[in-house]
Formats: sequence, C-alpha cells, structure tokens
Amino acid sequence: MNNNFSKLTLAILGASFMLVACDGAPTAQESVSSTFILGDSNRDGMVDIAGTSDITDKHQASIIAGAIVLPNIGDSENRCADSGSALSDEALEACHDAQDNTPRASQNFAPVRLLALPEGTQSASISVNASSKAQTRVFIQRNSKWQYLESGAAFTAEEIKRGATLGVDARDVVRDSQQWDGVIELTVTAETAQGTQQDSLMMQVAPVVTFNHTEDADIVLSSESGDSANHQGFIKDLRAGVAASGLGEPVKIMTTTDNWAQDYVEFGYVSMPKPDGEHAVIKIALRSSQPGRVGGRAVFDFKGPGFGAVQLGGVGYHQVDSFGNLETVPPYSLNGVTYPVGRIIYGDAGDGISPHKDWRTFFASQKVQDPIVLDTSWLAIGHVDEFVQFVPADTPRGWKMTILSPKALIAILKQAQADGYGDVKAYSKADYSDKTINDLLSNAKLMEDNQFAQAKIDENRALLVRELGLSDDEIIEIPGIVKQAFVDPEDLRDFQLIDYVQPAADMEITYGPGRLLSAHPGAINGIVIDEHNYIAPKQFGPVIEGSDILQQAVTSAYQSAGLKVHYIDDWLTHHAIAGEVHCGTNTIREIGSLWWRTK
Repeated sequence: MNNNFSKLTLAILGASFMLVACDGAPTAQESVSSTFILGDSNRDGMVDIAGTSDITDKHQASIIAGAIVLPNIGDSENRCADSGSALSDEALEACHDAQDNTPRASQNFAPVRLLALPEGTQSASISVNASSKAQTRVFIQRNSKWQYLESGAAFTAEEIKRGATLGVDARDVVRDSQQWDGVIELTVTAETAQGTQQDSLMMQVAPVVTFNHTEDADIVLSSESGDSANHQGFIKDLRAGVAASGLGEPVKIMTTTDNWAQDYVEFGYVSMPKPDGEHAVIKIALRSSQPGRVGGRAVFDFKGPGFGAVQLGGVGYHQVDSFGNLETVPPYSLNGVTYPVGRIIYGDAGDGISPHKDWRTFFASQKVQDPIVLDTSWLAIGHVDEFVQFVPADTPRGWKMTILSPKALIAILKQAQADGYGDVKAYSKADYSDKTINDLLSNAKLMEDNQFAQAKIDENRALLVRELGLSDDEIIEIPGIVKQAFVDPEDLRDFQLIDYVQPAADMEITYGPGRLLSAHPGAINGIVIDEHNYIAPKQFGPVIEGSDILQQAVTSAYQSAGLKVHYIDDWLTHHAIAGEVHCGTNTIREIGSLWWRTK
C-alpha cells in the first residue's frame, strides 16, 4: 500500500481524504484529494459510486474483508488440450483463460470503477503492486470492448474527465502465501493542479474451497474399466446405486484406468459475489501432489467454461499424498469463530514429511478452511477416509460425524456368539474364508490389533471433538474391524501401481507406515449423495437367520442420520486391494455456503 495512506484521514462526508503531518499541520504536498478508485469492497456484488458503502474496506484485503478477485483459470473457449495430448503436464496446466492478455471470460472480472478525477488533472495512470504485477490482469472498457492495461498505463483525457469501468482478474490461484499472498493493490496516480495525488484499492484473490458432504452431489465419477470384467461389474453396480439414490446424472467415467478415482483428484472452486445475490464460480480439479501418477493427468480433461485445473507439485509417489487422505468438515461455529465453508482434515503419516509440503502449504495458504491434522500413521494406506466421514443430518448444525468403531463390531460378534451363533462364518463372501465368529473372537493378535486401532481412533476422535465442539449425540459409530495388511507394504508397489504409475528409475514410491486395513469392506468409505442417500460397499458379514448382521448394523447407524444406504459390491475391485467405494469414486457437488464474509 502507498505509504501516504498511513496518514490518511477519511472524511465520510464528501468521501474525501486529506494528508496530515504528524504535528497536525498540512504536509508540503498541501492537497485535498477525492476518492479515485473503488471496488466491491463490501462484497455485495456491485461497486457503489454514488454512496460510501465501498469506502470503509477499500484498503482491506483478506479472507474477511475487501474486494475479491477470481483466478480466472477456466477454459471458456475450449481451446486447451486434454490429457491425451503429447504436451507436458506443465503446458496443460498453463493453458487457461488468463494465460495471456486476451480478455476471455470477462464475466469473471472483478468490477472496479475509476471515478472522475479532479478538474484540472493533467494526467493519470494505474499501477499494480510489484508482488502481484505478474499475476494480475487489469482491463478497461473502451468503445464497448475490454482492453488490457499494463501496470503504469495512462488513462485518456475522457476517462480522466468522466471515469471508466475496469475489470480485474488473476492468472493463478494462491499456492504458497509466503511466496504470493494474493493481495493486489491498484494505485491511481494523478497529476492535478494541487500536485501529485494517489488513491489505492486493495483486493484479495479468492481461495480455493473444497466441497463438503452437506452439499448435494451433482455428478458421481469413476475411472475407466479397461478390460477388467470385475471393474465393469463395479461400474454397473455403481450406476444402479446412483440411480436408486435419485441422482439424475449418470456416472461420469474419467479418462484413466487408475483404479482410485478419489485419490488423484479433489474438486473445489473459487467464487466471488455478483449483483442480485448471484456469484461467479470457477470449479477446479486439483491434481494430487504425485507427479509420477499418470492418472492425475485426467484433471486436465475437466477444463472448460467455468472449470480449471491445478496441480499441486510434489515428488515421486507417496500414498499419503492421495486425496483419499483429505475430507472436509461442513460449516460450523465454535467459541465465537465461524467456519463458513468448514475445515479440511488430513492425515499425518508420522514420518515428518507426509503429506508432501506442497500439499500442506497449498491448503494452509487458502486460509479459509483451517486444516485439522489427524494421525493416520497406524494405517497401511494412511488415509482419513478409512475411519472418519461427515454426513448431513437433521440437527442444529446440519451434520454429524461418522467414525469407525472396532469395539462396536466386536460387541455385535460377541452377542452373536452368546446367542449360539459362534460357528457362523465371519465372512459371507463366497470362497473367501472359512473363519467363524468364534475364530475371530479367539484370535488374540486380531483382538490386540483392534484394541490398538480403537485407541488410535479414540485419540483422533478426541481431537475432532475439541476442534469441532461435538457432543456424543452428534457422533455415529460405524461398526467395522481391522486386520493386518495382507502383504508387505513394499509388495503393494507392483500390485497397486500397475497401468497408472510410470516410475522413473529414481522415483520414490512409499506407503503409509502402519499395517492395518479394513477386514470387512469399510462401510465408512462410501459416497454421500445427499441428505437422504448413501452408497456403501456390501458388507459380506456373518449371515444369521438370513440377514447379514454387520450390514444390518451399518444400515441402522446411517439411518440415525436419516440416510438410506445403497450397497454395491466392491470386494474384488477395491476391497481386496486395500480400498473401498469412496476410494474408487469421486463427486462434484453443488455449492452451499459462501466462503466470504461481510461486516
């Protein structure tokens, strides 16, 4: 900000500024200057040039105050190449509406007005602060067309006399707030009869916001099946489950055979207010910080009008950098602090470096969904979606937390044993296992592993209760037990990465440091469609008197949140290789609460 403004005293009447020296006497520049430039600083979607409503916060630029600028990274003309191109990842990402100085997608320009300058003004120009100049585009309407203005460009005599309409956007999202914080300062410098005068407008680049499960799914996605008959069967079941949920849009298939559709892409958006309560939105496909993961190039296929793509950097392939390790807490307030679009949670692998610093830095730099970091070091894959989720519910806050509960399933198994059903098979999946309920309960190592898992879950639960202010009746326990990983994690390198990772000779591929996985298909790892429907993996638990007692318990748990559960078989496609329905799918959702706040 121009240093003179530390001495500016605002006189609301007349909306004028006066330079005052520390001793109260006029400075050597003795001048009285008008407001020269205004933006939508009160965030109502319009620039108030008749009144003073956009003056109060015109020198503020933060998540909570000041005018907002969109990173205009969609592809409004559908001119950018897709993932099938021979272009590099960097070249694919670089193609978007704001990559050059052509005024594309002007509906996403932040509105700015140059006011008529004082009579007798000889010249005037506009500049962008040095730290944001390379990332900012400024346009002016001339002859009903948008024209790009370089920083330092002069206004015409007519514009000086009558004012002008400007539009501003950004060339990128904020990736690292220590490198660029997204704060833009526009300064108008005028040479007037009273001397050189300046006025500035501060603006903040909109943060990338991730969706939460109180926002209804618009589209459910999965990956290509290739020649896998099992995966083709999964897609068929998924489509049936989505249709039964009432979602009219068919399942969209992404252009990759990477089996884990949740992991290589996370969907979010940037937005800003427009007139009449509307808002401008650009949805964004975020690529995981796993550059060796070829399937991640599928994010570029989403580019189009109102849709952009961002890759988060990273190195090699670390399982904890997958987006199965990211969930979003829905909006809430606690102790006078409001999180209008909730908070993200992710898991720390316990090795001091996972998730990758590019991931951690990116989400922290958005500043609007203050991250909560959980301990996932006890899991073989190390993702938060293996044991916690948030679902819509008819409660004052509008949602509840679901959390994995080994003790709940063990209690169910013990009750079945006490009722004389100990010899019933613990798994009803054909040709999988002959182990009985008695066998599971008498397996000391299995019980020890689940006691350990329950302790780690309880630690994470306690942290979430503190951070979210949850009461016991806002937490739903989802029964399920864990087991040791069926192979050494190192062996998963070849088993899981076939077809979609092309490791270089020096590429690091690592997994979570723990050894535990879901024994039965993890019901908590499913898809929230809306406030009434949930898609979960078929449980294949003990069948007693014609009913799967595990599936019954899962159904009852989700019913307590008002959710109907639709079950699909993911045993061979996902469960058998350390994942579930949520891992193999993704969603693009409706936008619910707005991230910006006004005073």
